[in-house]
Amino acid sequence: MNRHDLALFHEPSQHGNMRFHLKVHEYASDPSRPERVSTHWHEEYELLIILKGQGSALVNSRRFEVRTGDILFIHSGHLHFVSAEPGSPFDFYAVDFGLELISSHGNDDIQQKYIGPQTAGRLLFRDHFHAEEAVCRLLRSSLDDIRALYFAEADGYELLIKARLLHIWYILCQNPATALLPARRNIDSRAALTKDVLQFISGNYAAPLTLRRLARQFHMSEGQFCRFFKSQINMTLIEYLNYYRIGVSCDLLLESDSPVSAIALDCGYSNISYFNRMFRKYMHCTPVEYRKAARDGKNSL
Repeated sequence: MNRHDLALFHEPSQHGNMRFHLKVHEYASDPSRPERVSTHWHEEYELLIILKGQGSALVNSRRFEVRTGDILFIHSGHLHFVSAEPGSPFDFYAVDFGLELISSHGNDDIQQKYIGPQTAGRLLFRDHFHAEEAVCRLLRSSLDDIRALYFAEADGYELLIKARLLHIWYILCQNPATALLPARRNIDSRAALTKDVLQFISGNYAAPLTLRRLARQFHMSEGQFCRFFKSQINMTLIEYLNYYRIGVSCDLLLESDSPVSAIALDCGYSNISYFNRMFRKYMHCTPVEYRKAARDGKNSL
């Protein structure tokens, strides 16, 4: 596990490549942790299919319960997060794709009627489809086809995947959301503020970060900031700081030969005992054990 597996605010790696901007992820989450998909966003659109389990999803400030067979649609740039009860399974696969894969190069009817209105916010897509809905079954059929085609890589599979994606876009257009645009703007403003907060933390994680400092930075009272942060990230500020810093420390342990005490300081921990406690909490081993296991080529972490 590295910092991108933990709670990075922005997932910078591209899914697929510019020649074929699509990737299918298979994921069986760690049942010992409540966070199954940590708060992040990416430039690609995503459809996430829950294969096993149930949990709570947060998509661009909207929270709802999800379970086996449900599908989430995640717009480009939207923050998303999924949690589940510790000890319970939560498995899924996701299809991430760049919009240019289905966009028209010219300003034709497809672009004007079906692509442009969605990207401009005039056509709102639903973000949650329930397993028992007929529309969910239609989406699942095309998504399962994409999944099979992606891993088989038979001749011409890219053409068939693009055809399935266009079919999915058609289904989404035929089943739009009914949310009012003013409510959408309010949601987007909260998401933008959340991104600013997370970016500030990512740039200052090694420094002392207190609730008072962050509340002042974003012009809130300490109480307001606490409530806002917990509602958007599903963690307290202290939980998130530890979660993020331990993720950074994992990278440093693998990328350098620096002593553990120096890495702890570089990650914002002045107390090595507290760092070791937090590391064990999130990684289920000591920093020394983590480094040794990785260098011995073990894949258990």
